[in-house]
Amino acid sequence: MELTTKIINSFICLSASAAIGAGGMYLYHKDKINSAGESKLIKECEELLERNGMEFPAGVSKDEASLKGFLAAYNDPYTIYVPAKTDVEQYLNSVNSVSCLVTCGYKVGLGNDGTLTVTNVTAGSIAEQQGLKVGDVILQVDDITVAGDGIEKTALELSGKDGTVMHLVLLCDGARTELDFKRSNDENLGEKPVNAKLIDKVLYLQFPLFDNYTPAYLGGVLNEYEGKYDKLIFDLRDNPGGYTDGAVGCADFFIGNGFVTDYYNYGEVQNHTTVASDNDIKLPTVVLINDKTMSSGEIFTALMKQYGENVTLVGMNTFGKGIFQREAELSNGGTLHYTAGYYTVGNWECYQGKGIAPDVELDMDRSLIGTDGDIQLQKALKLLA
Repeated sequence: MELTTKIINSFICLSASAAIGAGGMYLYHKDKINSAGESKLIKECEELLERNGMEFPAGVSKDEASLKGFLAAYNDPYTIYVPAKTDVEQYLNSVNSVSCLVTCGYKVGLGNDGTLTVTNVTAGSIAEQQGLKVGDVILQVDDITVAGDGIEKTALELSGKDGTVMHLVLLCDGARTELDFKRSNDENLGEKPVNAKLIDKVLYLQFPLFDNYTPAYLGGVLNEYEGKYDKLIFDLRDNPGGYTDGAVGCADFFIGNGFVTDYYNYGEVQNHTTVASDNDIKLPTVVLINDKTMSSGEIFTALMKQYGENVTLVGMNTFGKGIFQREAELSNGGTLHYTAGYYTVGNWECYQGKGIAPDVELDMDRSLIGTDGDIQLQKALKLLA
């Protein structure tokens, strides 16, 4: 099966999103949010509270507190202000991008008390298998300590050659513990854009999220398994979304002419489309979904259900995120994340707050995904048998 055209198109299909409107909104209201002292009412409350023995929290910017209160009035949980990152935070971001941490499947950052803390551990990753957990505070890597050498130098020591072992001293749930952690730089062991395996003649494809390079990776997977399968399972459970064009580009391998429409709050309308091809893969398909299937994960699900052939949704009602966000950099180096509009998939109405209902409803604890107790996957296989 020739998939070259699809792969090339997936590279071209990148999101071009304009951060328009948020900057103007900020400038229009800046006299209200630039300083708590410029609001007589806020100042009055501050003086009353101080006279009654209450002090404004140390380390909290009154400007930022006032801004957050202003944004909260929009009653949108996705419209938030993110302060500018400190030099240490920017450094830790760069550490998180090195191959060793990416392959092992964990990230570090600053804890609330300024500690070097494990902020993310991918389920099933090398880091999880070796016992690293979110919230672990890293005190020491080999002979390098946060107390003596600083956060940056300690974090740098997390990276190293493939197969080497580092001795970690951690604060785990308040208790001091030690862990010998084997590093890995083997990209084949790291998280992949698409996880694939054959179950008899069923090709199982699991999408952790949708990036703009996911369609190209998927094209390679489909070439690798060409002729080896006659049914499909797409696992979108716990998929938090990502990029619209990533989801559309992946669906384009399997459906004909479909579309997703973005409706911007300022009036622009933008379409993302799939194009029918003789190479479209039309096979009996099950899409696995749950209440953590969100955003672009729901877009892929909706495209497959509307435009695919013989597609059955199994699992639980999806999250219901039918709006999209953009971001704008502010004058102080902070960032405004804001809701820019909503979208629809094909002829369906926007499912914001409602989600997508499965054809076969089957509740299951998320912790069982990928285990012998994964009854949703077992049901999918039974339906395709």
